Amino acid sequence: MFFSKKDEAESEPPSRSKREICWASRDAYFACLDKYQVDNPLDPVKGKIASSKCGAEDKQFQKDCIASWVKYFKEKRPFDLKKERLLKEAADQGQEIVQMDGYKK
Repeated sequence: MFFSKKDEAESEPPSRSKREICWASRDAYFACLDKYQVDNPLDPVKGKIASSKCGAEDKQFQKDCIASWVKYFKEKRPFDLKKERLLKEAADQGQEIVQMDGYKK
């Protein structure tokens, strides 16, 4: 089997500068989703809103990030938002938030 330079380049991990560009594009896309109150861009109904309102940001996000990262970030977003809301609700109710070793807050 023959491998081209393109195949080799795609299998290399992104450099720090490429990761930072990816994260900036992700943040811009997610800011647009927040603006239109779209928690889950993969939801069929909300996905239509995301496509119509944030299509340019999504296109840039997909251009700047490797496909597996785009998929990961889009799948992770609803869970991160839910976690953030639960922690805020707990804090508002005066509940103690216990940080377990090995888990990020």
